[in-house]
Amino acid sequence: MKRWTKNLILLCTLLSRLPALGQSPDSAHGVSSTETQGAEKARRLIYKVAPVYPPDLKRFYIGGTVRLDVTISPQGTVRTVSPLGGNPILVEAAVTAVKKWKYTPASSDTETQITIVFDLRR
Repeated sequence: MKRWTKNLILLCTLLSRLPALGQSPDSAHGVSSTETQGAEKARRLIYKVAPVYPPDLKRFYIGGTVRLDVTISPQGTVRTVSPLGGNPILVEAAVTAVKKWKYTPASSDTETQITIVFDLRR
């Protein structure tokens, strides 16, 4: 195995040991997510795509928590997704999925934070 691959696996293993924030199961693939937003601007999620667990990380049982800052447009589509923290490989998978999510319409943009947990032991 190449040296950079071993280093990546070690880094991912260390990152996976960080404590997970809020968790709520929503799929059988070891991925769960939670949302935090103000009560006055609550938007209901109407279409959700589960993130694809990266095969290499899945094979070595490497997980972790990804935190994202999301802006939802008045039409209910995800306008922007900014990573706040997490394993870069898992962040990429989470961002790709969250960009496909749809919310109920509202009169203005809504800011929310989403936490996605990748954990094969669930």
